[in-house]
Amino acid sequence: MAKSKPFDWSAPHDDEEIVPRDVRFGIGDNPQLDWFGGDPVKTAMVNSFSIFLPEGERFFIRSLKHYAARLDDPELAAEINGYAVQEAFHTREHEDYNRGLADLGHDVEAMEQPVATLLANVQVPLIRLAVTCAIEHLTANFSTVTLRHPHLFDGAHSAYRRLWMWHALEELEHKAVALDVYRQAAAGMPAWKRYGLRIGAMNTTAFHFLRVLLRNMRKMLREQGHDTGLRFWLRVFQLFFISPGYMRLSMGPFLRYYLPGFDPRNIDDTDLIRSGRAWLAAEFAADGPRAEPAE
Repeated sequence: MAKSKPFDWSAPHDDEEIVPRDVRFGIGDNPQLDWFGGDPVKTAMVNSFSIFLPEGERFFIRSLKHYAARLDDPELAAEINGYAVQEAFHTREHEDYNRGLADLGHDVEAMEQPVATLLANVQVPLIRLAVTCAIEHLTANFSTVTLRHPHLFDGAHSAYRRLWMWHALEELEHKAVALDVYRQAAAGMPAWKRYGLRIGAMNTTAFHFLRVLLRNMRKMLREQGHDTGLRFWLRVFQLFFISPGYMRLSMGPFLRYYLPGFDPRNIDDTDLIRSGRAWLAAEFAADGPRAEPAE
Protein backbone atom coordinates (compact mmCIF):
# COMPACT_ATOMS: atom_id res chain seq x y z
CA MET A 1 0.00 0.00 0.00
CA ALA A 2 1.29 3.46 -0.87
CA LYS A 3 2.34 5.59 2.05
CA SER A 4 1.07 9.13 2.56
CA LYS A 5 2.88 11.96 4.30
CA PRO A 6 1.98 11.82 8.01
CA PHE A 7 -0.68 14.36 8.97
CA ASP A 8 0.54 17.02 11.40
CA TRP A 9 -1.92 16.64 14.25
CA SER A 10 -0.23 19.43 16.21
CA ALA A 11 -0.95 22.08 13.57
CA PRO A 12 -3.52 24.67 14.76
CA HIS A 13 -6.82 24.99 12.90
CA ASP A 14 -9.81 27.29 13.24
CA ASP A 15 -12.80 25.69 14.95
CA GLU A 16 -14.94 26.05 11.82
CA GLU A 17 -12.23 24.97 9.37
CA ILE A 18 -12.77 21.95 7.12
CA VAL A 19 -9.49 20.05 7.41
CA PRO A 20 -8.82 17.20 4.94
CA ARG A 21 -6.58 14.67 6.71
CA ASP A 22 -4.77 12.21 4.45
CA VAL A 23 -4.53 9.38 6.98
CA ARG A 24 -4.25 5.66 6.26
CA PHE A 25 -5.41 3.12 8.81
CA GLY A 26 -4.27 -0.11 7.13
CA ILE A 27 -7.42 -2.02 8.00
CA GLY A 28 -7.48 -3.84 4.67
CA ASP A 29 -4.03 -5.28 5.43
CA ASN A 30 -5.07 -6.52 8.85
CA PRO A 31 -8.85 -7.07 9.03
CA GLN A 32 -10.24 -8.27 12.33
CA LEU A 33 -13.21 -10.55 12.95
CA ASP A 34 -15.50 -9.34 15.76
CA TRP A 35 -13.22 -6.34 16.30
CA PHE A 36 -15.79 -4.54 18.46
CA GLY A 37 -15.12 -6.09 21.84
CA GLY A 38 -15.66 -9.60 20.50
CA ASP A 39 -19.36 -8.82 19.91
CA PRO A 40 -20.41 -10.10 16.45
CA VAL A 41 -23.70 -8.14 16.32
CA LYS A 42 -22.14 -4.82 17.33
CA THR A 43 -19.29 -5.43 14.89
CA ALA A 44 -21.73 -6.27 12.08
CA MET A 45 -23.72 -3.09 12.79
CA VAL A 46 -20.70 -0.81 12.35
CA ASN A 47 -19.26 -2.85 9.46
CA SER A 48 -22.61 -2.53 7.68
CA PHE A 49 -22.37 1.23 7.98
CA SER A 50 -19.02 1.08 6.16
CA ILE A 51 -20.71 -0.79 3.29
CA PHE A 52 -22.73 2.36 2.49
CA LEU A 53 -19.84 4.76 2.44
CA PRO A 54 -17.79 4.40 -0.76
CA GLU A 55 -20.87 4.56 -3.02
CA GLY A 56 -22.46 7.19 -0.81
CA GLU A 57 -19.47 9.48 -0.64
CA ARG A 58 -18.95 9.43 -4.41
CA PHE A 59 -22.65 10.31 -4.72
CA PHE A 60 -22.22 13.24 -2.29
CA ILE A 61 -19.23 14.63 -4.16
CA ARG A 62 -21.06 14.49 -7.50
CA SER A 63 -24.14 16.12 -5.96
CA LEU A 64 -22.25 19.13 -4.64
CA LYS A 65 -19.76 19.48 -7.49
CA HIS A 66 -22.72 19.79 -9.88
CA TYR A 67 -23.61 23.10 -8.22
CA ALA A 68 -20.15 24.38 -7.30
CA ALA A 69 -19.58 26.28 -10.57
CA ARG A 70 -23.15 27.62 -10.54
CA LEU A 71 -22.91 29.37 -7.18
CA ASP A 72 -21.70 32.95 -6.98
CA ASP A 73 -20.18 32.37 -3.56
CA PRO A 74 -16.39 31.86 -3.41
CA GLU A 75 -16.47 30.98 0.30
CA LEU A 76 -19.03 28.22 -0.24
CA ALA A 77 -17.12 26.99 -3.29
CA ALA A 78 -14.01 26.65 -1.11
CA GLU A 79 -16.03 24.72 1.47
CA ILE A 80 -17.31 22.39 -1.25
CA ASN A 81 -13.72 21.73 -2.27
CA GLY A 82 -12.66 20.96 1.30
CA TYR A 83 -15.72 18.76 1.71
CA ALA A 84 -14.91 16.86 -1.50
CA VAL A 85 -11.31 16.22 -0.45
CA GLN A 86 -12.39 14.95 2.96
CA GLU A 87 -14.96 12.66 1.37
CA ALA A 88 -12.41 11.36 -1.15
CA PHE A 89 -10.13 10.29 1.71
CA HIS A 90 -13.12 8.68 3.45
CA THR A 91 -13.94 6.78 0.26
CA ARG A 92 -10.38 5.48 -0.03
CA GLU A 93 -10.24 4.29 3.58
CA HIS A 94 -13.66 2.65 3.50
CA GLU A 95 -12.86 0.89 0.24
CA ASP A 96 -9.81 -0.50 2.03
CA TYR A 97 -11.97 -1.36 5.06
CA ASN A 98 -14.47 -3.16 2.82
CA ARG A 99 -11.70 -5.09 1.06
CA GLY A 100 -10.80 -6.35 4.52
CA LEU A 101 -14.40 -7.48 5.01
CA ALA A 102 -14.21 -9.39 1.72
CA ASP A 103 -10.99 -11.05 2.87
CA LEU A 104 -12.83 -12.21 5.99
CA GLY A 105 -15.31 -14.01 3.75
CA HIS A 106 -18.09 -11.45 3.38
CA ASP A 107 -19.83 -10.91 0.03
CA VAL A 108 -19.22 -7.17 -0.02
CA GLU A 109 -20.26 -6.76 -3.65
CA ALA A 110 -23.71 -8.23 -2.93
CA MET A 111 -24.10 -5.95 0.09
CA GLU A 112 -23.07 -2.85 -1.86
CA GLN A 113 -25.44 -3.59 -4.75
CA PRO A 114 -28.68 -2.27 -3.15
CA VAL A 115 -26.85 0.90 -2.11
CA ALA A 116 -25.55 1.48 -5.64
CA THR A 117 -28.97 0.74 -7.15
CA LEU A 118 -30.82 3.11 -4.83
CA LEU A 119 -28.39 5.97 -5.45
CA ALA A 120 -28.28 5.38 -9.22
CA ASN A 121 -32.06 5.80 -9.35
CA VAL A 122 -31.75 9.40 -8.10
CA GLN A 123 -31.18 11.31 -11.35
CA VAL A 124 -32.56 14.84 -10.79
CA PRO A 125 -29.73 17.08 -9.50
CA LEU A 126 -31.81 18.90 -6.89
CA ILE A 127 -33.23 15.63 -5.55
CA ARG A 128 -29.69 14.21 -5.42
CA LEU A 129 -28.72 17.24 -3.39
CA ALA A 130 -31.71 16.80 -1.03
CA VAL A 131 -30.76 13.14 -0.51
CA THR A 132 -27.18 14.21 0.18
CA CYS A 133 -28.45 16.65 2.81
CA ALA A 134 -30.45 13.87 4.43
CA ILE A 135 -27.54 11.42 4.57
CA GLU A 136 -25.16 14.11 5.78
CA HIS A 137 -27.55 14.82 8.66
CA LEU A 138 -27.69 11.12 9.55
CA THR A 139 -23.90 10.90 9.54
CA ALA A 140 -23.62 14.14 11.53
CA ASN A 141 -25.84 12.55 14.18
CA PHE A 142 -23.59 9.49 14.24
CA SER A 143 -20.61 11.82 14.55
CA THR A 144 -22.11 13.81 17.41
CA VAL A 145 -22.90 10.67 19.39
CA THR A 146 -19.44 9.22 18.69
CA LEU A 147 -17.54 12.33 19.74
CA ARG A 148 -19.78 13.09 22.71
CA HIS A 149 -19.55 9.51 24.00
CA PRO A 150 -16.12 8.21 22.94
CA HIS A 151 -16.46 5.42 25.52
CA LEU A 152 -18.93 3.80 23.11
CA PHE A 153 -15.89 2.52 21.25
CA ASP A 154 -14.24 1.09 24.37
CA GLY A 155 -13.06 -2.43 23.67
CA ALA A 156 -12.78 -1.83 19.93
CA HIS A 157 -9.60 -2.67 18.02
CA SER A 158 -7.53 0.53 17.87
CA ALA A 159 -7.36 0.88 14.06
CA TYR A 160 -11.14 0.66 13.72
CA ARG A 161 -11.72 2.96 16.69
CA ARG A 162 -9.39 5.58 15.25
CA LEU A 163 -10.92 5.37 11.79
CA TRP A 164 -14.45 5.92 13.09
CA MET A 165 -13.37 8.80 15.36
CA TRP A 166 -11.50 10.41 12.43
CA HIS A 167 -14.51 9.99 10.19
CA ALA A 168 -16.85 11.41 12.86
CA LEU A 169 -14.66 14.48 13.36
CA GLU A 170 -14.53 15.32 9.66
CA GLU A 171 -18.26 14.75 9.18
CA LEU A 172 -18.91 17.26 11.94
CA GLU A 173 -16.52 19.78 10.39
CA HIS A 174 -18.44 19.79 7.10
CA LYS A 175 -21.93 19.13 8.49
CA ALA A 176 -23.45 22.36 7.08
CA VAL A 177 -22.01 22.40 3.56
CA ALA A 178 -24.67 20.32 1.79
CA LEU A 179 -27.57 22.29 3.29
CA ASP A 180 -25.85 25.59 2.47
CA VAL A 181 -25.66 24.48 -1.16
CA TYR A 182 -29.27 23.26 -1.08
CA ARG A 183 -30.54 26.61 0.19
CA GLN A 184 -28.84 28.43 -2.67
CA ALA A 185 -29.71 25.86 -5.33
CA ALA A 186 -33.39 25.86 -4.35
CA ALA A 187 -33.64 29.59 -3.63
CA GLY A 188 -36.14 30.12 -6.46
CA MET A 189 -38.63 27.58 -5.09
CA PRO A 190 -41.48 28.45 -2.70
CA ALA A 191 -40.48 27.83 0.92
CA TRP A 192 -43.09 25.08 1.38
CA LYS A 193 -41.78 23.23 -1.64
CA ARG A 194 -38.15 23.50 -0.50
CA TYR A 195 -39.19 22.15 2.89
CA GLY A 196 -41.30 19.36 1.40
CA LEU A 197 -38.49 18.17 -0.85
CA ARG A 198 -35.99 18.21 2.01
CA ILE A 199 -38.27 16.27 4.36
CA GLY A 200 -39.47 13.86 1.69
CA ALA A 201 -35.85 13.04 0.88
CA MET A 202 -35.13 12.43 4.55
CA ASN A 203 -38.12 10.13 5.04
CA THR A 204 -37.19 8.02 2.02
CA THR A 205 -33.48 8.00 2.85
CA ALA A 206 -33.94 7.05 6.52
CA PHE A 207 -36.30 4.19 5.62
CA HIS A 208 -33.95 2.69 3.03
CA PHE A 209 -30.88 3.25 5.20
CA LEU A 210 -32.36 1.27 8.08
CA ARG A 211 -33.73 -1.44 5.77
CA VAL A 212 -30.41 -2.02 4.01
CA LEU A 213 -28.40 -1.72 7.24
CA LEU A 214 -30.41 -4.49 8.90
CA ARG A 215 -30.31 -6.61 5.74
CA ASN A 216 -26.54 -6.38 5.57
CA MET A 217 -26.11 -7.02 9.30
CA ARG A 218 -28.04 -10.27 8.98
CA LYS A 219 -26.11 -11.24 5.86
CA MET A 220 -22.75 -10.68 7.57
CA LEU A 221 -23.75 -12.70 10.61
CA ARG A 222 -25.09 -15.55 8.52
CA GLU A 223 -21.83 -15.63 6.57
CA GLN A 224 -20.08 -16.11 9.91
CA GLY A 225 -22.45 -18.93 10.86
CA HIS A 226 -24.50 -16.99 13.41
CA ASP A 227 -28.25 -17.35 13.90
CA THR A 228 -30.29 -14.26 12.90
CA GLY A 229 -33.61 -15.20 14.47
CA LEU A 230 -35.28 -13.81 17.58
CA ARG A 231 -32.09 -13.46 19.62
CA PHE A 232 -30.58 -11.31 16.85
CA TRP A 233 -33.56 -8.96 16.81
CA LEU A 234 -33.56 -8.67 20.61
CA ARG A 235 -29.86 -7.79 20.53
CA VAL A 236 -30.45 -5.18 17.82
CA PHE A 237 -33.26 -3.65 19.88
CA GLN A 238 -30.97 -3.54 22.91
CA LEU A 239 -28.13 -1.88 20.96
CA PHE A 240 -30.41 0.65 19.28
CA PHE A 241 -32.66 1.65 22.17
CA ILE A 242 -31.36 0.41 25.54
CA SER A 243 -27.63 -0.09 25.97
CA PRO A 244 -25.81 1.79 24.64
CA GLY A 245 -28.92 3.01 22.77
CA TYR A 246 -27.45 4.42 19.57
CA MET A 247 -30.83 5.49 18.17
CA ARG A 248 -32.06 6.72 21.54
CA LEU A 249 -29.00 8.94 21.88
CA SER A 250 -29.37 10.36 18.37
CA MET A 251 -33.17 10.69 18.12
CA GLY A 252 -33.39 14.28 19.42
CA PRO A 253 -30.76 15.66 17.02
CA PHE A 254 -32.29 13.64 14.18
CA LEU A 255 -35.76 15.14 14.70
CA ARG A 256 -34.39 18.70 14.56
CA TYR A 257 -34.07 18.19 10.82
CA TYR A 258 -37.88 18.35 10.58
CA LEU A 259 -38.00 21.93 11.86
CA PRO A 260 -38.81 24.30 8.96
CA GLY A 261 -35.91 26.61 9.76
CA PHE A 262 -33.36 23.91 10.57
CA ASP A 263 -29.75 25.06 10.15
CA PRO A 264 -26.90 22.89 11.47
CA ARG A 265 -24.79 26.02 11.95
CA ASN A 266 -27.10 26.98 14.82
CA ILE A 267 -25.88 23.94 16.76
CA ASP A 268 -22.53 24.74 18.38
CA ASP A 269 -20.28 21.71 18.10
CA THR A 270 -17.06 23.61 18.79
CA ASP A 271 -16.26 21.68 21.96
CA LEU A 272 -16.89 18.34 20.25
CA ILE A 273 -14.63 19.26 17.34
CA ARG A 274 -11.89 20.40 19.70
CA SER A 275 -12.15 17.28 21.84
CA GLY A 276 -12.19 15.05 18.74
CA ARG A 277 -9.05 16.72 17.39
CA ALA A 278 -7.33 16.39 20.75
CA TRP A 279 -8.33 12.73 21.11
CA LEU A 280 -6.98 11.84 17.67
CA ALA A 281 -3.80 13.85 18.19
CA ALA A 282 -3.11 11.94 21.40
CA GLU A 283 -3.88 8.60 19.75
CA PHE A 284 -1.62 9.17 16.77
CA ALA A 285 1.12 10.69 18.87
CA ALA A 286 1.22 7.45 20.86
CA ASP A 287 2.05 5.01 18.08
CA GLY A 288 0.78 6.24 14.69
CA PRO A 289 -2.08 5.18 12.42
CA ARG A 290 -1.03 1.60 11.76
CA ALA A 291 -3.32 -1.23 12.75
CA GLU A 292 -2.30 -3.52 15.58
CA PRO A 293 -0.77 -6.87 14.64
CA ALA A 294 -3.19 -9.75 14.48
CA GLU A 295 -3.23 -11.93 17.55
